[in-house]
Amino acid sequence: MSAGQIQSLWKDVVDAPTQALLAKRAVPAFAGRRPAVVAVDLYDLVYDGGPRPVKELIERYPASCGERAWNALAPTVELYTRARALGVPIVHVTYDTRAETDPRGIHPTNRQKRQADLSLYRIKQELAPVQGELVVYKKRASAFFGTPLPAFLNELGVDCLLIAGESTSGCVRSSVVEAWSLGYPVGVVADCVYDRHDLTHQASLFDMHLKYATVMTLAQAIAAMEKKD
Repeated sequence: MSAGQIQSLWKDVVDAPTQALLAKRAVPAFAGRRPAVVAVDLYDLVYDGGPRPVKELIERYPASCGERAWNALAPTVELYTRARALGVPIVHVTYDTRAETDPRGIHPTNRQKRQADLSLYRIKQELAPVQGELVVYKKRASAFFGTPLPAFLNELGVDCLLIAGESTSGCVRSSVVEAWSLGYPVGVVADCVYDRHDLTHQASLFDMHLKYATVMTLAQAIAAMEKKD
């Protein structure tokens, strides 16, 4: 994906007049010199059933993102590899499965059909933390809500974020909005985020780019990491 293709990511949800207006709108450059990668909910659950269309998986694997998750796997591995080589922190965010942390059994979203196997919330092996990398456990959609993530970022001296993970319309978007509210410039790495449905994926990228974040390619995210202090 090239920089010139960013706007095509939401071509099916934005009409031609709006596209024309956006083409004239200057998008601020991604700010910040000390980035961290925040990886949201990259656990086995979303890869369940393999790289197949979601419509073929939804009955047996209701939380799977199917081929969309698998298509983003190699770019995310590359993002991690470059971040580690450049000394950019990676913070892994995943669901807290402990029953004692949620006495009412409330979930991050209100989807009714769920996978009961809690072992599937293990971070996927290819994306697992290495020694020294932080893991944040959350109970709600945002990586920030009720977690020590802001304190960790402060201790690391981070001043901007690059977001990867799933789903674009759910936990990623919620984390982006809260990060922006806390004052962090945010880059959403388009190659490394995904959703179950094209509509929600495209609309969420469009909305975040318009209001809360800079949607960028993997190449742009790597370039931003290379400019770090």
